[in-house]
Amino acid sequence: MIGEGSGIVQDRGLNILLRVSMNTLLNLVDTGFTATNTCYNPTAADVRITSDTPNGILAGQVIEAGATNGTVAKYDGTGQPLGVAINNAVGYPYESMSGVASGKCPYVSGSGTVFTTDLYEVYNSDGAAALVYAAGDAIYGSANGLLTNQSGIGSGIQIGVVIIAPTTTDPFMAVQLIR
Repeated sequence: MIGEGSGIVQDRGLNILLRVSMNTLLNLVDTGFTATNTCYNPTAADVRITSDTPNGILAGQVIEAGATNGTVAKYDGTGQPLGVAINNAVGYPYESMSGVASGKCPYVSGSGTVFTTDLYEVYNSDGAAALVYAAGDAIYGSANGLLTNQSGIGSGIQIGVVIIAPTTTDPFMAVQLIR
């Protein structure tokens, strides 16, 4: 099946396979739409974030409670991770821009939630060494709001486990959340 369910759609960063909980309560603030996205080695050819990546919260990014009551923000490695964003906050050209219209940031959470994503850190936090993902790796949120298997960065709170590692022929990584 070609389409979103197959993981082939080029503009879809998150495919939910098993949803334990989906939250649509929290509101986006301006930075949810305008924050610049980056990764640990933005000049490398194989990174998941490029100059073409839109601003704002992206599908597959880790999110946390915002500084203003009732809001959500891109995880920066210091707070408590809440879950993983389902949609790009700014939406996609010529498609529904529900984040802009509603001001909401839907996200999945809950132990047992399973999803695939092609949005994760490719290099370690100093940008020097490539990360290699394997089934069973613990998953954390990086200071850039991306998934990473590098422990000891930011708050160091494990949020999931890799159940299918990305490969050179299939960049999607399957993750099961543990919180």
